[in-house]
Amino acid sequence: MVARHGTRSRALLTATFTSIASLAVTGGASRVAVAQTTARETAAANAAAAEAEFQEGRRLMQAKRFAEACPKFLQSYKLGPAAGTLLNLADCYEQNGQLASAWTRYEEAIVLAQKAGRADREKTAREHAEKLEPKLAKITIVLARADRLAEATVRLDGATLEAANIGGPVPVDPGKHTVEVSGPGKVAYTATIDVAERARTTVDVPALEAEGLTPPDPRPPKTSEERREPDDVGGTQRTLGIVAAASGGVALAAGAFFGIRTRSKWEEAQGRCAGPSGGLECDALGVELAGEAQRAGNVATVAFIVGGVLAAGGAVLFFTAPTARVRAGIGPGAVVVGGTFP
Repeated sequence: MVARHGTRSRALLTATFTSIASLAVTGGASRVAVAQTTARETAAANAAAAEAEFQEGRRLMQAKRFAEACPKFLQSYKLGPAAGTLLNLADCYEQNGQLASAWTRYEEAIVLAQKAGRADREKTAREHAEKLEPKLAKITIVLARADRLAEATVRLDGATLEAANIGGPVPVDPGKHTVEVSGPGKVAYTATIDVAERARTTVDVPALEAEGLTPPDPRPPKTSEERREPDDVGGTQRTLGIVAAASGGVALAAGAFFGIRTRSKWEEAQGRCAGPSGGLECDALGVELAGEAQRAGNVATVAFIVGGVLAAGGAVLFFTAPTARVRAGIGPGAVVVGGTFP
Protein backbone atom coordinates (compact mmCIF):
# COMPACT_ATOMS: atom_id res chain seq x y z
CA MET A 1 0.00 0.00 0.00
CA VAL A 2 2.81 2.41 0.80
CA ALA A 3 4.56 1.65 -2.47
CA ARG A 4 1.40 2.22 -4.54
CA HIS A 5 0.77 5.51 -2.72
CA GLY A 6 4.31 6.75 -3.57
CA THR A 7 3.82 5.77 -7.21
CA ARG A 8 0.58 7.75 -7.41
CA SER A 9 2.25 10.80 -5.83
CA ARG A 10 5.09 10.78 -8.32
CA ALA A 11 2.66 10.45 -11.19
CA LEU A 12 0.61 13.36 -9.87
CA LEU A 13 3.70 15.57 -9.57
CA THR A 14 4.85 14.70 -13.08
CA ALA A 15 1.46 15.58 -14.50
CA THR A 16 1.45 18.88 -12.62
CA PHE A 17 4.91 19.91 -13.87
CA THR A 18 3.96 18.94 -17.42
CA SER A 19 0.86 21.13 -17.28
CA ILE A 20 2.84 24.08 -15.92
CA ALA A 21 5.51 23.73 -18.60
CA SER A 22 2.86 23.49 -21.28
CA LEU A 23 1.19 26.66 -20.03
CA ALA A 24 4.55 28.49 -19.91
CA VAL A 25 5.37 27.53 -23.50
CA THR A 26 1.90 28.47 -24.66
CA GLY A 27 2.06 31.81 -22.82
CA GLY A 28 5.52 32.56 -24.20
CA ALA A 29 4.43 31.83 -27.73
CA SER A 30 1.43 34.06 -27.26
CA ARG A 31 3.62 36.92 -26.05
CA VAL A 32 5.96 36.50 -29.01
CA ALA A 33 3.00 36.50 -31.38
CA VAL A 34 1.61 39.66 -29.77
CA ALA A 35 5.03 41.36 -29.93
CA GLN A 36 5.41 40.44 -33.60
CA THR A 37 1.95 41.75 -34.35
CA THR A 38 2.69 45.00 -32.50
CA ALA A 39 5.97 45.41 -34.38
CA ARG A 40 4.23 44.88 -37.73
CA GLU A 41 1.52 47.35 -36.82
CA THR A 42 4.14 49.92 -35.71
CA ALA A 43 6.14 49.44 -38.90
CA ALA A 44 3.00 49.84 -41.00
CA ALA A 45 2.04 52.99 -39.09
CA ASN A 46 5.55 54.42 -39.51
CA ALA A 47 5.54 53.65 -43.21
CA ALA A 48 2.18 55.39 -43.63
CA ALA A 49 3.33 58.42 -41.63
CA ALA A 50 6.61 58.55 -43.56
CA GLU A 51 4.76 58.54 -46.87
CA ALA A 52 2.38 61.27 -45.67
CA GLU A 53 5.30 63.46 -44.55
CA PHE A 54 7.12 62.79 -47.84
CA GLN A 55 4.12 63.79 -49.96
CA GLU A 56 3.61 66.95 -47.90
CA GLY A 57 7.26 67.78 -48.40
CA ARG A 58 6.91 67.35 -52.17
CA ARG A 59 3.86 69.63 -52.18
CA LEU A 60 5.71 72.35 -50.28
CA MET A 61 8.75 71.98 -52.55
CA GLN A 62 6.58 72.56 -55.62
CA ALA A 63 5.23 75.69 -53.94
CA LYS A 64 8.87 76.75 -53.32
CA ARG A 65 8.25 76.80 -49.57
CA PHE A 66 11.58 75.16 -48.91
CA ALA A 67 11.94 76.18 -45.26
CA GLU A 68 8.69 74.30 -44.51
CA ALA A 69 9.39 71.37 -46.82
CA CYS A 70 12.78 70.34 -45.41
CA PRO A 71 11.49 69.35 -41.92
CA LYS A 72 8.83 67.19 -43.63
CA PHE A 73 11.45 65.23 -45.57
CA LEU A 74 13.60 64.92 -42.46
CA GLN A 75 10.71 63.50 -40.43
CA SER A 76 9.83 61.12 -43.27
CA TYR A 77 13.44 59.89 -43.37
CA LYS A 78 13.45 59.30 -39.59
CA LEU A 79 10.26 57.25 -39.83
CA GLY A 80 11.39 55.25 -42.87
CA PRO A 81 15.04 55.66 -43.95
CA ALA A 82 15.31 55.51 -47.74
CA ALA A 83 17.83 56.82 -50.26
CA GLY A 84 15.08 58.53 -52.28
CA THR A 85 13.85 60.45 -49.25
CA LEU A 86 17.42 61.43 -48.38
CA LEU A 87 18.00 62.77 -51.90
CA ASN A 88 14.84 64.87 -51.67
CA LEU A 89 15.94 66.19 -48.27
CA ALA A 90 19.37 67.12 -49.66
CA ASP A 91 17.79 68.86 -52.65
CA CYS A 92 15.47 70.78 -50.31
CA TYR A 93 18.41 71.96 -48.21
CA GLU A 94 20.24 73.03 -51.36
CA GLN A 95 17.25 75.02 -52.62
CA ASN A 96 16.94 76.65 -49.18
CA GLY A 97 20.57 77.81 -49.22
CA GLN A 98 21.69 75.33 -46.52
CA LEU A 99 24.61 74.11 -48.58
CA ALA A 100 26.54 72.28 -45.86
CA SER A 101 23.42 70.42 -44.74
CA ALA A 102 22.71 69.50 -48.36
CA TRP A 103 26.27 68.31 -48.95
CA THR A 104 26.17 66.15 -45.79
CA ARG A 105 22.90 64.50 -46.84
CA TYR A 106 24.20 63.84 -50.36
CA GLU A 107 27.23 62.12 -48.84
CA GLU A 108 24.91 59.98 -46.68
CA ALA A 109 22.79 59.18 -49.73
CA ILE A 110 25.88 57.89 -51.55
CA VAL A 111 26.50 55.32 -48.81
CA LEU A 112 22.83 54.36 -48.56
CA ALA A 113 22.53 53.94 -52.34
CA GLN A 114 25.64 51.74 -52.39
CA LYS A 115 24.13 49.46 -49.74
CA ALA A 116 20.87 49.27 -51.68
CA GLY A 117 22.67 48.60 -54.96
CA ARG A 118 21.17 51.72 -56.57
CA ALA A 119 23.95 52.95 -58.85
CA ASP A 120 21.68 55.59 -60.39
CA ARG A 121 20.96 57.25 -57.05
CA GLU A 122 24.61 56.97 -56.03
CA LYS A 123 25.60 58.78 -59.24
CA THR A 124 23.03 61.54 -58.67
CA ALA A 125 24.10 62.09 -55.06
CA ARG A 126 27.79 62.12 -55.95
CA GLU A 127 27.34 64.66 -58.76
CA HIS A 128 25.44 67.04 -56.48
CA ALA A 129 27.95 66.66 -53.64
CA GLU A 130 30.89 67.41 -55.94
CA LYS A 131 29.08 70.46 -57.33
CA LEU A 132 28.40 71.86 -53.85
CA GLU A 133 31.80 71.20 -52.27
CA PRO A 134 33.57 74.34 -53.67
CA LYS A 135 30.72 76.56 -52.42
CA LEU A 136 30.81 75.36 -48.82
CA ALA A 137 31.56 77.69 -45.95
CA LYS A 138 33.91 76.12 -43.41
CA ILE A 139 34.87 76.81 -39.82
CA THR A 140 38.17 75.72 -38.28
CA ILE A 141 38.29 75.70 -34.48
CA VAL A 142 41.81 75.91 -33.06
CA LEU A 143 42.40 75.16 -29.38
CA ALA A 144 45.29 76.17 -27.15
CA ARG A 145 47.84 73.37 -26.68
CA ALA A 146 46.90 72.81 -23.03
CA ASP A 147 43.22 72.41 -23.90
CA ARG A 148 44.05 69.98 -26.72
CA LEU A 149 46.03 67.82 -24.31
CA ALA A 150 43.21 68.00 -21.77
CA GLU A 151 40.74 66.86 -24.45
CA ALA A 152 38.41 69.80 -24.06
CA THR A 153 34.86 69.36 -25.33
CA VAL A 154 34.06 71.42 -28.44
CA ARG A 155 30.50 72.05 -29.58
CA LEU A 156 29.44 73.71 -32.80
CA ASP A 157 25.81 74.86 -32.72
CA GLY A 158 25.22 72.46 -29.84
CA ALA A 159 26.66 69.39 -31.59
CA THR A 160 29.81 67.87 -30.09
CA LEU A 161 32.68 67.63 -32.56
CA GLU A 162 34.76 64.48 -32.83
CA ALA A 163 38.42 64.88 -31.90
CA ALA A 164 39.38 64.28 -35.53
CA ASN A 165 37.35 67.33 -36.62
CA ILE A 166 38.89 69.76 -34.11
CA GLY A 167 41.54 71.86 -35.81
CA GLY A 168 40.24 70.99 -39.27
CA PRO A 169 37.69 72.68 -41.55
CA VAL A 170 34.08 71.78 -40.77
CA PRO A 171 31.41 72.58 -43.41
CA VAL A 172 28.63 74.84 -42.13
CA ASP A 173 25.63 76.59 -43.61
CA PRO A 174 25.97 80.36 -44.20
CA GLY A 175 24.77 82.41 -41.24
CA LYS A 176 25.40 82.68 -37.50
CA HIS A 177 27.06 79.84 -35.59
CA THR A 178 27.92 79.31 -31.94
CA VAL A 179 31.20 77.79 -30.78
CA GLU A 180 31.42 76.43 -27.23
CA VAL A 181 34.55 74.99 -25.59
CA SER A 182 34.56 73.51 -22.09
CA GLY A 183 36.74 71.34 -19.91
CA PRO A 184 36.83 69.92 -16.38
CA GLY A 185 37.48 72.68 -13.86
CA LYS A 186 37.59 75.32 -16.60
CA VAL A 187 35.46 78.34 -17.43
CA ALA A 188 33.61 77.62 -20.67
CA TYR A 189 34.33 79.73 -23.74
CA THR A 190 31.50 80.81 -26.05
CA ALA A 191 31.63 82.80 -29.28
CA THR A 192 29.10 83.58 -32.01
CA ILE A 193 30.34 84.15 -35.55
CA ASP A 194 28.67 85.07 -38.82
CA VAL A 195 29.86 83.02 -41.81
CA ALA A 196 29.26 83.88 -45.47
CA GLU A 197 29.01 81.45 -48.40
CA ARG A 198 32.43 80.06 -49.44
CA ALA A 199 34.05 81.72 -46.42
CA ARG A 200 36.93 80.03 -44.60
CA THR A 201 36.74 81.11 -40.97
CA THR A 202 39.20 80.21 -38.22
CA VAL A 203 38.24 80.55 -34.55
CA ASP A 204 41.31 80.76 -32.32
CA VAL A 205 40.08 79.80 -28.86
CA PRO A 206 42.19 81.28 -26.03
CA ALA A 207 43.37 78.98 -23.25
CA LEU A 208 40.50 78.24 -20.90
CA GLU A 209 40.74 79.88 -17.48
CA ALA A 210 40.56 77.78 -14.34
CA GLU A 211 37.29 78.04 -12.41
CA GLY A 212 37.40 80.42 -9.48
CA LEU A 213 39.62 82.87 -11.28
CA THR A 214 38.16 85.99 -12.82
CA PRO A 215 38.70 85.78 -16.57
CA PRO A 216 40.26 88.87 -18.13
CA ASP A 217 37.73 91.31 -19.50
CA PRO A 218 38.50 91.79 -23.22
CA ARG A 219 37.12 95.33 -23.05
CA PRO A 220 39.10 98.23 -21.55
CA PRO A 221 38.20 98.68 -17.89
CA LYS A 222 35.53 101.27 -17.30
CA THR A 223 37.00 103.85 -14.97
CA SER A 224 36.38 107.47 -14.22
CA GLU A 225 39.33 108.36 -16.46
CA GLU A 226 37.71 106.66 -19.45
CA ARG A 227 34.65 108.87 -19.38
CA ARG A 228 36.24 111.96 -17.88
CA GLU A 229 35.25 115.25 -19.44
CA PRO A 230 37.93 117.84 -20.26
CA ASP A 231 38.90 120.01 -17.32
CA ASP A 232 37.36 123.07 -19.03
CA VAL A 233 34.42 122.00 -21.15
CA GLY A 234 33.79 125.64 -22.22
CA GLY A 235 37.35 126.36 -23.32
CA THR A 236 36.76 125.48 -26.95
CA GLN A 237 33.54 127.48 -27.11
CA ARG A 238 35.19 130.54 -25.61
CA THR A 239 38.08 130.25 -28.07
CA LEU A 240 35.62 130.13 -30.97
CA GLY A 241 33.87 133.19 -29.52
CA ILE A 242 37.13 135.15 -29.38
CA VAL A 243 38.02 134.17 -32.96
CA ALA A 244 34.56 135.14 -34.20
CA ALA A 245 34.62 138.47 -32.38
CA ALA A 246 38.11 139.23 -33.70
CA SER A 247 37.01 138.40 -37.24
CA GLY A 248 34.01 140.66 -36.75
CA GLY A 249 36.31 143.47 -35.62
CA VAL A 250 38.43 143.05 -38.76
CA ALA A 251 35.31 143.15 -40.93
CA LEU A 252 34.03 146.28 -39.17
CA ALA A 253 37.41 147.96 -39.66
CA ALA A 254 37.29 147.07 -43.35
CA GLY A 255 33.77 148.51 -43.51
CA ALA A 256 34.97 151.76 -41.94
CA PHE A 257 37.88 151.96 -44.39
CA PHE A 258 35.66 151.49 -47.42
CA GLY A 259 33.11 153.93 -45.95
CA ILE A 260 35.76 156.65 -45.77
CA ARG A 261 36.90 155.76 -49.28
CA THR A 262 33.33 156.06 -50.52
CA ARG A 263 32.98 159.56 -49.06
CA SER A 264 36.36 160.65 -50.52
CA LYS A 265 35.63 159.36 -54.02
CA TRP A 266 32.18 160.90 -54.04
CA GLU A 267 33.52 164.31 -53.07
CA GLU A 268 36.10 164.08 -55.85
CA ALA A 269 33.40 163.11 -58.35
CA GLN A 270 31.21 166.06 -57.35
CA GLY A 271 34.11 168.42 -58.22
CA ARG A 272 34.03 167.06 -61.78
CA CYS A 273 30.27 167.37 -62.16
CA ALA A 274 28.03 170.47 -62.69
CA GLY A 275 24.72 171.23 -64.29
CA PRO A 276 21.75 173.65 -64.53
CA SER A 277 18.54 173.34 -62.50
CA GLY A 278 20.12 171.03 -59.97
CA GLY A 279 21.05 168.38 -62.53
CA LEU A 280 24.53 166.88 -62.81
CA GLU A 281 26.68 166.49 -65.85
CA CYS A 282 30.05 164.80 -65.27
CA ASP A 283 33.05 164.42 -67.45
CA ALA A 284 34.66 160.99 -68.01
CA LEU A 285 36.82 161.22 -64.86
CA GLY A 286 33.82 162.26 -62.78
CA VAL A 287 31.85 159.24 -64.00
CA GLU A 288 34.75 156.92 -63.11
CA LEU A 289 35.12 158.44 -59.62
CA ALA A 290 31.37 158.12 -59.01
CA GLY A 291 31.56 154.39 -59.98
CA GLU A 292 34.46 153.81 -57.58
CA ALA A 293 32.51 155.53 -54.82
CA GLN A 294 29.50 153.26 -55.43
CA ARG A 295 31.61 150.07 -55.40
CA ALA A 296 33.40 151.14 -52.22
CA GLY A 297 30.02 151.86 -50.63
CA ASN A 298 28.75 148.35 -51.47
CA VAL A 299 31.85 146.74 -49.94
CA ALA A 300 31.51 148.90 -46.85
CA THR A 301 27.87 147.85 -46.41
CA VAL A 302 28.68 144.10 -46.67
CA ALA A 303 31.68 144.43 -44.35
CA PHE A 304 29.60 146.22 -41.71
CA ILE A 305 26.88 143.53 -41.84
CA VAL A 306 29.33 140.59 -41.66
CA GLY A 307 31.38 142.29 -38.97
CA GLY A 308 28.32 142.95 -36.86
CA VAL A 309 27.12 139.34 -37.12
CA LEU A 310 30.54 137.91 -36.25
CA ALA A 311 31.07 140.27 -33.35
CA ALA A 312 27.64 139.52 -31.90
CA GLY A 313 28.03 135.75 -32.40
CA GLY A 314 31.47 135.79 -30.81
CA ALA A 315 30.13 137.60 -27.77
CA VAL A 316 27.31 135.05 -27.40
CA LEU A 317 29.74 132.10 -27.67
CA PHE A 318 32.15 133.60 -25.18
CA PHE A 319 29.67 134.59 -22.50
CA THR A 320 27.51 131.44 -22.72
CA ALA A 321 30.41 128.95 -22.52
CA PRO A 322 29.99 126.54 -19.53
CA THR A 323 32.59 126.63 -16.80
CA ALA A 324 31.61 123.57 -14.74
CA ARG A 325 33.90 120.53 -14.78
CA VAL A 326 32.12 117.20 -14.36
CA ARG A 327 33.52 113.66 -14.22
CA ALA A 328 31.50 110.44 -14.33
CA GLY A 329 32.59 106.82 -14.30
CA ILE A 330 31.90 103.30 -13.11
CA GLY A 331 33.96 101.89 -10.27
CA PRO A 332 33.82 98.54 -8.49
CA GLY A 333 30.23 98.15 -7.37
CA ALA A 334 29.36 101.83 -7.69
CA VAL A 335 28.65 104.66 -10.07
CA VAL A 336 30.92 107.65 -9.34
CA VAL A 337 29.96 111.23 -10.24
CA GLY A 338 32.09 114.17 -9.27
CA GLY A 339 32.82 117.72 -10.33
CA THR A 340 33.63 121.30 -9.44
CA PHE A 341 31.41 124.30 -10.03
CA PRO A 342 32.41 127.95 -9.88
